[in-house]
Amino acid sequence: MEQARLKALLQRHLDNSLPPEELKELIAALQQDTHQNTFLQELQQALAGGAYATPTDAERKDVIFRNILQEAEEQEVALLLPPAKRRISLWKAAVAAMMIILAGVAAYFTLSHRLAGHRPALAHGDVQPGGNKARLLLADGSYVTLDSTNKGALAQQGNATVLQTGGGQLAYNGSNTNDKDIVYNTVFTPRGGQFRIVLPDGTKVWLNAASSLRFPTTFPANERRVEVNGEAYFEVVQRESSPFKVMARGTEVTVLGTNFNVNAYTDEASVNTTLLEGRVRVAHQAHAVTLVPGQQAQVKEDIRILEQIDTDALLAWKNGRFSCNDIPLEAIMRQISRWYDVQVVFKDNITDTYSIEISRDVPLSKLLQFLELSGGVHFEVNEKTIIVKK
Repeated sequence: MEQARLKALLQRHLDNSLPPEELKELIAALQQDTHQNTFLQELQQALAGGAYATPTDAERKDVIFRNILQEAEEQEVALLLPPAKRRISLWKAAVAAMMIILAGVAAYFTLSHRLAGHRPALAHGDVQPGGNKARLLLADGSYVTLDSTNKGALAQQGNATVLQTGGGQLAYNGSNTNDKDIVYNTVFTPRGGQFRIVLPDGTKVWLNAASSLRFPTTFPANERRVEVNGEAYFEVVQRESSPFKVMARGTEVTVLGTNFNVNAYTDEASVNTTLLEGRVRVAHQAHAVTLVPGQQAQVKEDIRILEQIDTDALLAWKNGRFSCNDIPLEAIMRQISRWYDVQVVFKDNITDTYSIEISRDVPLSKLLQFLELSGGVHFEVNEKTIIVKK
């Protein structure tokens, strides 16, 4: 493809006027290294000297950026979403996102180096993401290490057989029992760990990093009760005669059959219960509320209900992603700290909010690069400590 043709296609893509057949032509052309270099040069000129007209109408920008988001999702690439109040950074990130889609990840890091000036400083190599790992505390006080690879029976606990089914999942096979025959197990995920548990009634639980779930190995006939620390997502099997109850930092969540998420980390300001399907009752001291799908109950001294929660972002951890939309940096760094098992130290007071959409499987350095690209923040990594500064 001639350079003039490449420039023309890029201009139309920036103007949001490139038809699908020409977009395919541009993508195909950019598989060649020579065209990738030309593309990078053109983007650099566009950002530095305004060679391309930058849309000034906010609504038009939003339309273009939504198109970029859709393309990124189809290509399954990581994408940074900077704060809306930084309009210049937003447009630069949009161009960078198009570059990811069109020119590939390797070329992206060349451009991100030019835009951000540097990558996060790593003192002793990169930090790898977490994975499927946990410890199981049995009724006799002994521990079993859990991972992604082992399969088969682990133990007999009361009337239940404990099975590791592979892929980071634990299952219990057993029948209802009398109260006197009940024994309890606890699954602990470390910082940098996650695990799934299928409870004796078939209820599925996803346990996030630095969390625990305590439960009976078989449920009595009239009630199912478990205890959570940290964060867990539940898909509860419906039994009208046997309500399912979750205890979390003094909050009780009661359900019959539903899907919901409980965030009860001790370093978070509140216990948050978010309902995806069905109905739950959230009680704390003398207060109680009933949620409908899409609502979140935030429990402190009392209970506050939030409407229209972004459930896709809230459940991103369960689906292997970080998804934060206009969130304070400190809250994002708490998630990063748990998953990568690192400590975070803020050298400066950063009050800006940030947004990011990226896989939880990427190394720490890549995640921090995307955050740096939005502007206003820089990171240094020294072994297992992240230093955050302006």
